[in-house]
Amino acid sequence: MSKCHVRELSNVYEAIFKDALYAFPTLGAEFEKDLTRLKVLVERRGLRVYLADLPAVGKHLDRCLAGGQYILSGLPLTKRFSGRVVIPKFLRGLYLLVFHESGSLREDCNVEAVFFLRQILYAAKKAVYACSFDKTESEVLEFVETDAQLPEPESYWNAVNPSLPVALMPYRGFGNSSLLKERIGLLEPHLRHDVSLFLTMLDKVSNLVTTTLGVYDPAEWRFRHGPGAIAEAVGPSNKYSWTNWSESLESEYPLADCGFHNFASWADKCNASTQIGFSEPSSRLVAVPKTYSGPRLIAAEPSEHQWCQQNSWNYFCSRTSSGWLGRFVTFRDQSRNQLLCCRGSETGSTATVDLSAASDRVTCHVVGQYFRSNPKLLSCLRASRTRSVRQNLAPRAPETVELRKFSTMGSANTFPVETLIFLGVALASVLVSRKLRCTLQNILELTEEVAVFGDDIVIPSDSRELFVEALEVLYFKVNTQKSFWTGRFRESCGVDSFRGVNVTPAYWKCFYDGGPESLASVTESANNFYKKWLLNTSGYLASTLPGYIPRVAMSSGIAGLKSRLPVSNNGFPRRYNRHLHRDEIRVLTTIASQRRIATNDDTALLQYFTEEPSPDNIWVHGVPQRPRLQKKLRWVPEELVTAQ
Repeated sequence: MSKCHVRELSNVYEAIFKDALYAFPTLGAEFEKDLTRLKVLVERRGLRVYLADLPAVGKHLDRCLAGGQYILSGLPLTKRFSGRVVIPKFLRGLYLLVFHESGSLREDCNVEAVFFLRQILYAAKKAVYACSFDKTESEVLEFVETDAQLPEPESYWNAVNPSLPVALMPYRGFGNSSLLKERIGLLEPHLRHDVSLFLTMLDKVSNLVTTTLGVYDPAEWRFRHGPGAIAEAVGPSNKYSWTNWSESLESEYPLADCGFHNFASWADKCNASTQIGFSEPSSRLVAVPKTYSGPRLIAAEPSEHQWCQQNSWNYFCSRTSSGWLGRFVTFRDQSRNQLLCCRGSETGSTATVDLSAASDRVTCHVVGQYFRSNPKLLSCLRASRTRSVRQNLAPRAPETVELRKFSTMGSANTFPVETLIFLGVALASVLVSRKLRCTLQNILELTEEVAVFGDDIVIPSDSRELFVEALEVLYFKVNTQKSFWTGRFRESCGVDSFRGVNVTPAYWKCFYDGGPESLASVTESANNFYKKWLLNTSGYLASTLPGYIPRVAMSSGIAGLKSRLPVSNNGFPRRYNRHLHRDEIRVLTTIASQRRIATNDDTALLQYFTEEPSPDNIWVHGVPQRPRLQKKLRWVPEELVTAQ
C-alpha cells in the first residue's frame, strides 16, 4: 500500500472520530488531540499503526475489560496521562468513561464508550493485506514446528489393507491411554485426579456422541467436490477425471463404486492407456492473504480425497442437524454461540474459549480414541486422511512434511471432527466438575450453557479450569488472548459483547481501486458502518465509489448502499419493461461469471449426476474456469430496490 492509501485510511479514521463526536459532543477537544497524535505516529511508523498497533491496543483493552482493571502495556499510543492517572493520553476522554483515573473499571461504565474505543482501535484489524515473504515463511515454519510437537500416529493410520485396520486398531479408550496418562503426570498434583476422572468421563461421552451419529455407509451419502483448489493442479482442471486412487482409499471407498457413474465407465478407464495410480498423494500448502500480521495457511487436498471427504461431511451435517447433537453444534450456523456469548457477558455464568491453531493440533490418537465406538467411520476417516503436505513457500522448511496431525485446514473432515471432539471435551468437563453422571438427561440440561462451533467454544465458567487443563492434556493450546471467563466481556464467533451489549466494531477491509472485487468489498463495509449508525464513516466510504450505486432498503436483496429512509434514486435511468410488466431502474452492480471448457470423455455424465442441475436451468458440463467478477450496468426491478 502506497502513501496515498495511508492518506485515504487516515480519512476513514477522521470520519470515525466525527461519528464519535456525535455520540460524545463534549469530547470534541479531546478527539482533535487524539487525531493529531494518531497522524503524527502514522507519519513516523506508516500503515503499521492502523493495521497492527491499534488492534494490539484493542486486544489489551479487551483483557482489561475482562479483568476489571486497566494496566499499563507499553504498546504504542498507550503512554499514561500522568503519574497519578494510569489511563493513556490517546483516547483519554473515552477511557475516563470506562475506567477511573486509577485504572479500575467504573461501576457506571459507559458501554457506548466501550464500543467507540473498540471501533477506533479495531477498524482496520481485518484489512486484506498481501503479506511479505518473511511473514509467510514464518507462518510455514510455525506450521512445521507445531506438527513436530504432536505424537507420531499409530500404525493404524498407515494401514492400506482392507482387512488390516480393524485388527490393528489400538484404541481402548481415553482412560486406558498410556500416552495421555504420561501427560497427566506432568500436571500439578491437585489437578491429576480430576483430569483422570475427565478421561473416563470423555470415554462415556464420546461413546454417546458416536453412537448417536450412527453407522456410516458411504453409499448412503452424496459424493461431490468442494469449492476449493486441489493439490494436483494450480489452475482449473477436470476434477472428475481420476489419475490416482490410493490403496488406503480403495479399502473403504472402492473406486468402481464411488468414483464412476456406472461400472462400464470404470471398466473403460481400467482398459485405457492412461492407468490410474495407487500411490499415497500429498496435499499442497497454500498461503491465503489474511491480515497484516500474517497469511492463513490452507492445504489444497488431492482431488480423490476431497471427493470422499465431502461424502463424510454430508454424513456429519445430516446426522447432527437432528436429535440432541443439534442442540449443541450447528455446522452452518454460529447464532447459538453468539447468543450464549451475549448472555455470558451479562451474567458471567459462561466463558468463551478460543484455541490456538486448533486444526493443526488435532492428533490422530485423540481422533482414534474418540471415534473408536464407530469403527466404520473411523476407518473411513483414516482412509481419506492425507498423510503428507508439500510446500514451496519457505526455503528453510522441508519441501514435504509427513503429517502427525489428523488433518489440515482444507480437509472437509477437519471442521466436523474437531467440533465434535471439543463438544465431547466440554460436556465431560462440566459433568466431572459438577459431579454428574453421564446421562442424556444431564447432558440436555446443559443446552443453554454449552455451544461449539469449530474452535469457538462456550462453556460454564465453573468448569473452565478443568476444561483448559483437559485440552492441554489432549495436545491442544488455549489462546488466552481471545478466551474470556472473568469480568463481563466475551467474544465468540465474530460477536464481541460487554455487559450483555453487542460492542462488535465494523471493519474496513480495502480501498476501491476500480475493480469489481473492491467495489463489492467497499460497498459491504459502507453498509456495515451504516448498520452501526456510523453515518459519517459510511458516507465517506460511499463517496469513494462510482456513480450508479443505488440506495436500497435495508431488507433489499439488490446490491447497493443500505438506507433506513425511503428510497427514491431519482437520478437513475428508468423504464417500464413491457415484457415483464414492471418498472425498472438501471444501476451498477457486480456479476460473477464462470466459463466451462467442455471435456471429451464420459466424466460429463458423472458431473451431471453429482451437480444435479435443475431442469429449468441451461446446464453446461466441463472444467469450470476461475470465476470472473465484473462491473455491469443492469436493469433491476424498482420494487426490489425500495421494498422494506
